Amino acid sequence: MRTRIPVAAVALALVLAACEPRGADVRDARDADAVGTVTSVDDSAGVIAVGFAPDPGYEYFEGTVFDFAAQGGLEGPDGEAVTGSDLSVGDRIEVWVEACAESFPVQCPDPVGRVLP
Repeated sequence: MRTRIPVAAVALALVLAACEPRGADVRDARDADAVGTVTSVDDSAGVIAVGFAPDPGYEYFEGTVFDFAAQGGLEGPDGEAVTGSDLSVGDRIEVWVEACAESFPVQCPDPVGRVLP
């Protein structure tokens, strides 16, 4: 019995270490989940709704519209905040997501993104 507690404690520590702390910016922690081109921009509903055409290898996100938070959801190449009016059709972006609804197109709540130079 005594060996189970240390093993369980080590396993729990490894799981917790693998989890990203809340509040950390995922854009600095791992590679983007999707890379592609902006096909539309609409910031009239309190979010920045961005139509997305994925690069090869990211086809899972074909046709997705990402709803980025108006504050902090999108940043420029240098980390500065980007608004809907700063974004144009044809811009290239990277996107990070946590979980997506398995639908077509996929729906991914609370994405964060970065405009590529």
